[in-house]
This record gives sequence, structure tokens and C-alpha cells, in this order.
Amino acid sequence: MNWDAIGAVGEVVAALAVVFTLAYLATQIRQNNKLLRSGSRQTLIANDVSSLTTNLENADVFAKLVSNQSLSPEDQLRLSFMFALDLRNREFEYFQYVDGLLDEETWHSYRQVVLINHSSELGRKWWNEIGKGFVDPKFANQIDSLLNQSEQDYTYTKMSKWAN
Repeated sequence: MNWDAIGAVGEVVAALAVVFTLAYLATQIRQNNKLLRSGSRQTLIANDVSSLTTNLENADVFAKLVSNQSLSPEDQLRLSFMFALDLRNREFEYFQYVDGLLDEETWHSYRQVVLINHSSELGRKWWNEIGKGFVDPKFANQIDSLLNQSEQDYTYTKMSKWAN
């Protein structure tokens, strides 16, 4: 066997090694992306469970909200904390969407909470006076646009009367 033939065989082996290495790396990247998406979903669910638990513990404030009763300063603080918690969750979800870790359909389902909380007169007032200052300006612009395009959401009212 001459040196040219050995060199050609060596080049073929090297090229095959590069192809196999690239295939291996592509598989690893796909698996890593799946893990990232899974971790992101787990965080989203944990955040929502935390918000729902907090809301459950403060159901009396939501009952006043849907019945248009006046809110005491303590009620307003509790509602503000609940709104802020939900808003931070939506902000996290929005940036997961922007980074490609959350698909558009899922993001749209999560952002519905913004309408539930902030499409009412009182919710919009909280958003305009307090909420905008809590979040990233890009996210705030998204929320402003969403609220400007939307009617009032009556989910809390429905939740308080669904069995009647």
C-alpha cells in the first residue's frame, strides 16, 4: 500500500469521525433542549401553584372584588401582593416565550391571567398606578397592548357563581 492510499483512508476516517461527532453533538443538544423545556414547564407549574395557593388563602378579597365591595387598606395590600405575584409569574413566562422555551399557544394561555386580573376597572387602575413599575419595560409594553385590545374578563365572577 502506498502513502497516497494510506492518506486517503486517513482522510475518510477523519471525515467519518467528524460526521459521527456532529451527529452525537446534535443528539446531545436536542436532549438538553428537552431538559430545559421540561425544567421550564416545571417552574411554570410551581409558580402557578404558588399563586393559586396564595389566592385561595385570600378568597375573601376576591369575593369583595367581584361583588364591588370597597376594599380596606389591608385588602388592597393583599390584592396588590397577589397581583404582583401573578404579574411576576407572567413576566417569567413571557421571557420564556421570547427565549423560545415556551410556544406561542402556551404563552397565550398563560397571559390570560393578565386579563383576568387587570382588565377590570380596578385591575387596570392597579396596573397603571403600580404594576407597570414592577416589570421589565418590554413586558409592560406587551401588557399595555394586550389590555388596550381586550374587553373586561369576568372569570372571577364566574368562579364565584358557577354552581348557582
